[in-house]
Amino acid sequence: MVLVVIDQLPAWGLAARRGAYRRGLARLLDGGVHFARAEYPYAITFTAPGHAAIGTGAPPHATGIVANTWYRRAAGVEQNGELDPASPVLDVTGAPLAKVEGASSAALRVDGLAEALRAGTGGRGRSVAIAGKARAACFVAGKRPDVVLWYEPAAQAMTTSAAYGARPAWAPALDAAHPVAPLLARTWALPDPAVVAAATGGPDDGPGETDALFPHRPAALGDPAKALRLMPALDELEVDTAIAAIAGEGLGADDVPDLLAISFSAHDYVGHQWGQESWEMFDLERRLDAQLGRLLDVLDVRIGRGRYAVVLTSDHGATRMPDLTGGARIAPAAIEAAAEAAATGLLGAGDWVEAVSSGMIYARPAALASPRAAEVLAAMARAVEAVPGVAAVVPMDAAGCASADDRVRRVCGSTVPGESGELLVWPKDGGLVTSYPRGTSHDAPSDDDRTVPVIVYGAGIAPRVETAPVPALAVTATVAKLLGVAPPAAATAPALAY
Repeated sequence: MVLVVIDQLPAWGLAARRGAYRRGLARLLDGGVHFARAEYPYAITFTAPGHAAIGTGAPPHATGIVANTWYRRAAGVEQNGELDPASPVLDVTGAPLAKVEGASSAALRVDGLAEALRAGTGGRGRSVAIAGKARAACFVAGKRPDVVLWYEPAAQAMTTSAAYGARPAWAPALDAAHPVAPLLARTWALPDPAVVAAATGGPDDGPGETDALFPHRPAALGDPAKALRLMPALDELEVDTAIAAIAGEGLGADDVPDLLAISFSAHDYVGHQWGQESWEMFDLERRLDAQLGRLLDVLDVRIGRGRYAVVLTSDHGATRMPDLTGGARIAPAAIEAAAEAAATGLLGAGDWVEAVSSGMIYARPAALASPRAAEVLAAMARAVEAVPGVAAVVPMDAAGCASADDRVRRVCGSTVPGESGELLVWPKDGGLVTSYPRGTSHDAPSDDDRTVPVIVYGAGIAPRVETAPVPALAVTATVAKLLGVAPPAAATAPALAY
């Protein structure tokens, strides 16, 4: 069972580029069931909560993974969702990497697909999670897959953390056969600029794009090892790793089901930097199409056609480039200033806002302890709603998940008591809460950000397209069904009808 996640693939983006696919994506779309509109039921759509939702079938309200990073009151700072100081990231020798935060799924509160597979096969089924970033690898298959690997720039290799034991025994051979160093010297150039210009309908340096024109070189983008995450070569490295894992872990070698989860992370980095409408995204995606074709070809030979299934989806969509649509970039500082002024008007001079983090407003304990706390929060909400580009400010209430109000229900899905803020800023469609003057993101609770494709492909599955909306959380139960095991206990949606 192969679970493919293309990080930051909105349903609207796939539809726009469908004609460019020739290999892997084309094969899956032509041979599988394409659910064109799968919707996430929560408001804060980021990589970490999205991968946790795919891996468990549950929203952040249950998984505890609020965002990529969120403010932690106990620490007084923003921290990554995958942060685990007790689990250092390892270099190729197995030693802890200096100046790299430890990472694991420790924050994940519920079991996922790896645990369901282990329970359903008596521990005989193997599970492998591979990604280009830690937060994807740590959450995409549940709490503790047998192997978890991601690209770590500081190691210049695919590695893991102490939470998952040592790097697998086959990793040194992967390093030798597919070293990262040559990739850092590789140039990303377009073979056919005129074709790409016609397909995208815009120039290479489109409005809002962050960096230089083609060609792109990692060495010219600051730290080459970090810049590799913006290059198609990262997808190639991930497929090389997946192919090595198939052999090294014996995936598909017997009749006991195994799980290979692979999340392609360059797609997200490129989307942030240049936007979904860019030349970079068009070319990256057609190269990813070729890499997926390479992976399917290997599966055909090593496992055999009809002996594997694929489910492809994304962790979230994307906001169209605001510079093209007129959408607002709402600065967190403007949100904080408006909320602070409102609180000061009721409570007097003071420091009443603790943080604005991932669109959430955190009030200080002194404000929450005030007899006028409810009045203060309401005043903060009204003041922030007056900030240009803000559509609404919604209380983060864990009791609203059954509300008839769609906004309230979706905000409840992202509410984790003790972790989330008191209020969530809801931008107008096309807008973002961001301090960056260029690029785009996917942090607004809009349909563009929460709607993704799902493709189910395998033996006996007749191809068709389903346009009616389906729950994105159904991916988990669908993967479990194809594995022949019960879904994780926290999964909220039944398997899709493929």
